[in-house]
Amino acid sequence: MGIFSVLALPLLLLGISGIIYIYQSVRWLLSKSAVQNKVVVITDAISGLGKECSRVFHAGGARLVLCGRNWEKLEALYDALISVTDPSTTYAPKLILLDITDISCIGDVAKEILNCYGCVDVLINNASMKVKGAVQSISLELDKKIMDANYFGPITLTKAILPNMISRRTGQIVLINSIQGKIGIPFRAAYAASKHAAVGFFDCLRAEMEEFDISVSTVNPTFICSYHRQAAPGNWEASIWK
Repeated sequence: MGIFSVLALPLLLLGISGIIYIYQSVRWLLSKSAVQNKVVVITDAISGLGKECSRVFHAGGARLVLCGRNWEKLEALYDALISVTDPSTTYAPKLILLDITDISCIGDVAKEILNCYGCVDVLINNASMKVKGAVQSISLELDKKIMDANYFGPITLTKAILPNMISRRTGQIVLINSIQGKIGIPFRAAYAASKHAAVGFFDCLRAEMEEFDISVSTVNPTFICSYHRQAAPGNWEASIWK
């Protein structure tokens, strides 16, 4: 009885440690395979944050569809991605020109996106436009352009992709927004207004999509300082700084 009492606690601790180890191992395996073979669309992939998202998803084995306004920068990103990964375990990214402020063309671009693989598993709305200035100095035309880039553009693309996700009853929609979608600060009225509008839309969308098992996430970071330059192959640290 005495020996059993002495050994009981170490054996119990050993058993608990084993369970924790197995749990962590399973989580690690799931995290490594979570995006493998998934079709991931990233808008403004040529921005600092867009490039980092592209790197992570590409390394994880996702089938990337990278969108941006500049074809040369998209090609440079493509070259950087394939130069640092094993082609036997990754997919060559698809490249698509997209100006998120050109609302009339988004429907055609969405069809082009869907034609790449026939579906979209993850849509990352990363494109955005910033403006800084006093309210009275910002023209109404610029206010509308900011709303097109930060609100109407993302929701138009999302609406175009959504039927594909609903029909498959699966998908993940991500809005890369801003802390200014939660608070307002001086000289950012147009930008903050567009970000507040986007938060409101995607919050409502999250509730509506629950019945279809489609996840909707909104990310509201603070300031991100991007170098706005193409990093040398393999030097991803130079591409973005938070």
